[in-house]
Amino acid sequence: MTRCPQAELGGEAQTTDGPPSLRAPTTQYQHFIPRFILRRFQVRPVKSKTERQKEFQHTGVYYYDVATGSLDIRPIGKVYGLENAYQDVRNTDDINELEKKLAAIEGHAASIIKHLHEALSQGTLTLKRRSLEDLRKFLFIMHYRNVSCSDIYFQADHPENARSRQWIESFMQAKGLHSAAEIWLYFLRYYLDTSHSNIMRDAAELVEKYGEGGLQKMMIESHIPPDLEHFPAYTYYVQANSYFLSIWEAAEGEEFIMTSHAFGLWEGLGYGCPGLHCIFIVSPRIAIVLRHVLSRPELKELMKPGAFVSSLLHVNPAPPTPIYTCGEHGTHIDQVNFQSAMALARYRSSKKGEHDSFVFKITKLSRSQTLEFNSVLLVNVTKTGSLTFLSRGSMLRIAFRSLPANIHASELLIPLIARLMDITETEVSPLCPPSQSPAAVLDQDVDALTHVDVVHVLLMQICTNIKRFETAYDRAHLVFRIMEKSKPTPFAHEISREVEKAFKVCKDSEDEVPIGEGVSFAPLLPSISNELSSQLFQFMIPCMSRLGAVMSGGKRILEKLQDEVTVVCFLARASTSPAVWHALSCTSPQAPEILSKLFKEGTPGDASTVGFARFVYRQLASPSSFSSGFHLAYSLREMCAMSGPTTNFVSRSYYQLTASIIQCLGRTMLGPLPEPYASQLRERPKARLVYKIPEEHSDLLFSNMKTLLRHSLPGYVPSPGGNTPEQTLMRWIDEMAIVGCLVWLGKYRRNYLDFILDGFLQGTNFKLFEDEEATGST
Repeated sequence: MTRCPQAELGGEAQTTDGPPSLRAPTTQYQHFIPRFILRRFQVRPVKSKTERQKEFQHTGVYYYDVATGSLDIRPIGKVYGLENAYQDVRNTDDINELEKKLAAIEGHAASIIKHLHEALSQGTLTLKRRSLEDLRKFLFIMHYRNVSCSDIYFQADHPENARSRQWIESFMQAKGLHSAAEIWLYFLRYYLDTSHSNIMRDAAELVEKYGEGGLQKMMIESHIPPDLEHFPAYTYYVQANSYFLSIWEAAEGEEFIMTSHAFGLWEGLGYGCPGLHCIFIVSPRIAIVLRHVLSRPELKELMKPGAFVSSLLHVNPAPPTPIYTCGEHGTHIDQVNFQSAMALARYRSSKKGEHDSFVFKITKLSRSQTLEFNSVLLVNVTKTGSLTFLSRGSMLRIAFRSLPANIHASELLIPLIARLMDITETEVSPLCPPSQSPAAVLDQDVDALTHVDVVHVLLMQICTNIKRFETAYDRAHLVFRIMEKSKPTPFAHEISREVEKAFKVCKDSEDEVPIGEGVSFAPLLPSISNELSSQLFQFMIPCMSRLGAVMSGGKRILEKLQDEVTVVCFLARASTSPAVWHALSCTSPQAPEILSKLFKEGTPGDASTVGFARFVYRQLASPSSFSSGFHLAYSLREMCAMSGPTTNFVSRSYYQLTASIIQCLGRTMLGPLPEPYASQLRERPKARLVYKIPEEHSDLLFSNMKTLLRHSLPGYVPSPGGNTPEQTLMRWIDEMAIVGCLVWLGKYRRNYLDFILDGFLQGTNFKLFEDEEATGST
């Protein structure tokens, strides 16, 4: 069997890694990721051809099968391919002809990529035009030949081919082709048999005849004429002209991973169109990335904000620098019409153009950029896909780091981490057993997992069920405590962002900042009952969504954990702000009963409530320092309900009643109103109560509000008060809650509140809010 000159480097696509056979097999395993690429991921050192033939059963790559969750070492000849993928049954002389031609082009590319690795230490790579063309043709064909394309690329009835259906059917009829696979093989042969220069010439003829705009319109808006035989040349032309080739190197100590889609993976959007980058992993050290020319540095300033959407925009590769052999100082081409596609094609295929060179500056990624790059690859792994890596320790680090940032990839990552830890247990420090106390994780030795944050270790333990907890709250609270002490992570950043959203909404809803804002009033309990834990998250996750936080609401363990940790982080933050805690406690009648159980009895807020209530009660027998009952209720509310987390009966009862009133009146006060109230603003977020009003106005206000609530709020019976401390306390709670609901109604149902108040306060020269004239005044 004949071989191409570069067979030692890569042109072996037509055989297996087994001993040579005297006759070509009728069934072949044919790769869609070349074996010379896969050998750079080989578990053992790269072998010579003779050594590989002797040890082909014992060498291979790590291969993780997503569907089965299995991780093992498989022979290179048995991964990333299919049997008879490129066999042309119409070619009765040699059904494997295309596979042999692929082997030839792989051989040329293998030589260039070998040269690329040798140039890493220099930081630059220089390629002659023909070598660059060989490399670009190789990359295009590798993407085109991906097995996922063969059945749908020219499928006439595929939805994405609706505009080209007439062309596909006419072409198949003209060439005697009977299936999408046959037309796919027909053009694979065209790409293999035709040089880069001639493909570009074929495309240039189309451009000269129809124009770039006309061809784009054929692809996007109208139909491709049936007689355009070389239309696929234009696809090749677009990739060659619209994308510049760049070389990316992984950070020191890091590596790129290989997936079943990582050799020709599209990523990013440009002006809403997919395909800002096309990624080709060529080794654990190197990725070749085709980036759209619109993102060239000199054009970036002209782009509209948000025109590009990509996870890789923070990487800034430089386009290659051309060195022309003809032209002044070799910096430009003389006497070439750059506006003519054919003129350019002719020059590039000429003897003069052949000797042009291109200098590529190798872009060295940072550690975080390498992680982001690998995350892009992981996100695109399908449920039937696969994954390969060079070193177990590196893959473990990548998975750990990617887990918090790729919640939706957790189904892939969690089983993979478990498999990796099974086979690396002799290489890494043992993680704490299920019986170990949660606090011990803070002192976990993770030196063997270099660069891996302890948060990631804990997340992995939780997701793989190595670490167990009595309740979901206990688990979330431990993660929260460790996050406080650890370096920032993407997981923590996402949580902080959502916590801030909810926190701001609560704080903006309050009319003033109470004393002690930002002080740590009481720490959350580290552990609560399972029943309370369930009640807490069932209440808080929807509550935080209503407050503007984006909660995943997912069922996977990592999605649930992220929501639960977000809740705990928010509660810890809210507990330092009396205003936010008050707003949160009044969101629902069930809130105070749940939230009050998250703290030990005797919080600073409890002490404030008890102390002030006793002081006021003792003052009842003497001349009061309060101008009215309303002034007293306003002050009691400020000291008993706006002093941070509490566990006492008074605060809890106030929150429950206030939330019930707001919930009830908030719904009923959305109906139609007569003029002038219908034309007035419903919301006045900056409205502030006047806390000192005359006693007669206070009595009239409370009396009428209690009557209103008796008819509106189911089950409400106002406390008549009395001489005992308990009776007095219950009346205070009623009136504190009325003050609290008036604050809310003045901000969010102002026109309806004015309508009600005017009904029983008209003509009394009554003023309840600072932003209004007295009712009845002229």
